[in-house]
Amino acid sequence: MKILATFDGTPFSEATLPILQRMAALPDAELVLLSVAHVPGGRRTSAPRRTVIAAGEILGSTPVVIEREQAPAAETKDQAIERKLAEVQDYLSGIAARLPAGHKVHIDAHCDEDVTGTIIECARAEGADVIVMATHSRTPVGQLLFGSTTEAVIRSGVAPVLVVHPTGKA
Repeated sequence: MKILATFDGTPFSEATLPILQRMAALPDAELVLLSVAHVPGGRRTSAPRRTVIAAGEILGSTPVVIEREQAPAAETKDQAIERKLAEVQDYLSGIAARLPAGHKVHIDAHCDEDVTGTIIECARAEGADVIVMATHSRTPVGQLLFGSTTEAVIRSGVAPVLVVHPTGKA
C-alpha cells in the first residue's frame, strides 16, 4: 500500500504523524512524504555588513578603527529555489526520522506555485493508494470563499484522502 502524506512545514500539518505511524505498520506499507514549497521570487539581498578591525589591539599602539563594507549577499531565483528545496528536504528528513524504523519511506520535495496540482500529479506518478492530509478545518463558507487544498485534492478523485483534523481525529 503506497501512502502519500503531505506536509506544509507547520506543526499543524504534523497532526498526521500518529496516524502515519500506525499506517506504517501495515503489511507492504510504503510512505511518500511530500512537501510543496512556494517558489521564492526574485533576488534576496541583505543589508551591507561592516567588518570592524581594531588595529591598535594588534599592533600594541593607539587603537585605530577601520571599517570595511562588504557587498550585500544576493541569490538568483534558481539559487533561491535550490535553497528552498534543500530546506524542505531537511524538514522531510526530520519527519521521516519520527516514523518507525524499518519501513519504506521516500521523500519528495517540490517548489511550485500550484501546490494542489503538484500534490495531485505526485499522487498519480507515485500510484498512491491513499493520501493523508491535515486540514485547516475552515467553515463551509470559508471554503467557498477561499478554496481549500485538501478539498481540491479530494475533488480530483486521484486517490482516497484521509483527512486529519488538528485535534488528531480523522
